[in-house]
Amino acid sequence: MTEPERRGEGADWQNPWPVRGIVQGEPQPSAGVDALRAEGFATVFDVIPEPDDADEYQDHLNNTAAVRMFNDLRIAYVATKFAPDWPRFVRRQEMTLVVRELHVSYESEGWMHERYVGATRVEQRRGKSLILDQRLVEATTGRSLARAWALQLLIGAEGKVIAFPDLYFDMVEAAQGAPVPIVDAGRAPWGPPA
Repeated sequence: MTEPERRGEGADWQNPWPVRGIVQGEPQPSAGVDALRAEGFATVFDVIPEPDDADEYQDHLNNTAAVRMFNDLRIAYVATKFAPDWPRFVRRQEMTLVVRELHVSYESEGWMHERYVGATRVEQRRGKSLILDQRLVEATTGRSLARAWALQLLIGAEGKVIAFPDLYFDMVEAAQGAPVPIVDAGRAPWGPPA
């Protein structure tokens, strides 16, 4: 047996760690972790800025840094809580998981020398889509850096949007400690889920 096979990897699953800038495992205790846990986030990671996150002319984070961090936090969330079962299921069923919309609210300036803590959760089921809530805070103080809301869809083998299976929601409930609320399927307003 090869080392990848021993880790449960194969043609339909590859362990994504290390995810860029996301530290695997429990985060270091901090005011940022406490703030995210107080908001109900069950899965929290330490986040370290990458060199490409720097603004070319200043020491602060550039405009795309939070977007990159949120993308990598979504990958880390799945890799930590749902892998290898969910990624394997998606590949075997020839499905694709996509973000249809991503809204980011920048709440304070971030600096390259700071350490951050980030979190992701599935906030709502809305028709066939999911609304994910994500936060980035400065670790030492808990100061909010940015918040994101992502509308996520599952595309079936025929190229059409399909409903997420019960298997997925069972995994989310186990990871988050509660079922995902179901909200009317109308278009979600911009901003945090109500």
